[in-house]
Amino acid sequence: MRTSARTGTLLAVAGAASGLTLLTGGTAAQAAAPATPHKAAAAKICRYEVIARSGLNVRTGPGTQFRKVPPPLAFGKHIGADCTSTHGWTRLRQSVPANQVGKWVSRTYLKPIVTGGVCRYEVNARSGLNVRETPNGRLVPPPLPYRKHIGADCTATNGWVRLRQSVPANQVGKWVFRAYLKPITPRSGVMAGGGGTSATTSRDPLLAGAGLGVIALGGGVAIAALRRRAKGLS
Repeated sequence: MRTSARTGTLLAVAGAASGLTLLTGGTAAQAAAPATPHKAAAAKICRYEVIARSGLNVRTGPGTQFRKVPPPLAFGKHIGADCTSTHGWTRLRQSVPANQVGKWVSRTYLKPIVTGGVCRYEVNARSGLNVRETPNGRLVPPPLPYRKHIGADCTATNGWVRLRQSVPANQVGKWVFRAYLKPITPRSGVMAGGGGTSATTSRDPLLAGAGLGVIALGGGVAIAALRRRAKGLS
């Protein structure tokens, strides 16, 4: 047992030393890092809904003179494309077949999807929650079952929200009544360092020493952060 206790103590000291090494090494690495060349910012991507009822042709360039890239995008399909357009045409980026990524569609037949973020909800309509094409519009079966977890817009329009996640593909972008959705609040995770590594609860001095080493490492990082903050304020 004396050997185990001694080993545990050595681990604790090693942990503290590792914390100091991490701090000094990180500072040195930061100072030695070469300047990275400036890269042009990627084009901003926006979400759209296809509003061409007979389907939207995809082309190899920004104009009808360019070759078509089948298949046409279906009416009501949600896609990602550049927020900016070139002569009324925009390039596809997301939610399309691989051979159509980077190809072009007419911006006239795309309706921007504006949302205030996606939130998680639980359906609390015991008999199921009807999904509709538009607020108070025709039904889009099947109803969402009681207690199902889904993703929908965080903001409502006249009491209705649009579905975004965890629903059948034909219901994405469709509407449900917000009164029958209960917001899901994420639970906080267990903080790192708790549990079996605690030196006060472990029966094995070796494990206790290892736990102290981890605590010392974290403590070293925290102390350095406070010192840098103090220097910045002085």
